[in-house]
Amino acid sequence: MMRNQFLTFTVIMMLAGNVHAGQTTQSGIWLASSSMTEIKLPTAGDITSLQLDFEYPTNIFLKAFAMDFNGDGVSDYIVEAYQSLCGTGGCSYAMVDGKLNKRIGDFFGSPILVLDQKINGYPIIQSYAHLNADSGNFVTYVFDGKKYQIVANTFVEGKSLEVLFKKLSAFRKVSASTPKAGS
Repeated sequence: MMRNQFLTFTVIMMLAGNVHAGQTTQSGIWLASSSMTEIKLPTAGDITSLQLDFEYPTNIFLKAFAMDFNGDGVSDYIVEAYQSLCGTGGCSYAMVDGKLNKRIGDFFGSPILVLDQKINGYPIIQSYAHLNADSGNFVTYVFDGKKYQIVANTFVEGKSLEVLFKKLSAFRKVSASTPKAGS
């Protein structure tokens, strides 16, 4: 409990510090289903169970976005659930540490935003889960050293939703054919 309170405080202070430093927008990459590509991932660690959890048929490769998120020289993955688990609110996604083949985070929504800012070596992740035509949940996840934890979950609607997406327009939209940062 105390660790989560510390992480929440850290995220709030970091975001507030950006305002004081004159940085009014966050930056990072915008991932959606169009960002994912079929990748043959190692059949080790948590990846095998991820294929089952995400309802992939055995003859289909997982759809994922590969990038070295923690700077260890090995590609990590954000894996998208099979289409049967996706709906109007978004999709389920998981972050896999490529070096350890370990699942370290679960996210839901669309888009998935990977911020340039990092805590404990991994980027802050945000997601938007659509609820209806004019509302949704905006969630912030932070890596606690072992796994991503939710540190903020905000219901947004109406004008607030418009303002949110206007601010998010600064994120770099990545498609499967777009070169990834650092590659």
